[in-house]
Amino acid sequence: MIFLDVIKRLAIALSVSTDELIFEEDERNPDDSLMLLLEGVNKLDSDEKHVIREIIEGIIVKHQTKQMVKGFAS
Repeated sequence: MIFLDVIKRLAIALSVSTDELIFEEDERNPDDSLMLLLEGVNKLDSDEKHVIREIIEGIIVKHQTKQMVKGFAS
C-alpha cells in the first residue's frame, strides 16, 4: 500500500483532500437538483434526517443488488 501512503502524504503537504488529488472536479458531487434537495435536508431535524438517510441507503442497496444480479446473468 505504498501508493496510498504517497497519496496521503501528498494531500497533507498540499493541504487538500485525497479526493481532490484523485477525482475530477465534479466527479464525486451530486448534480444540481440533488444539491438543492440536500440543502433542504440540512434544515430537517435529526429524526427526519435519519429517515431520509435510511431511505437513500435502501435505494442504493437495491440498485447495487440489481447490478450484481445483472453481472451474474451476463
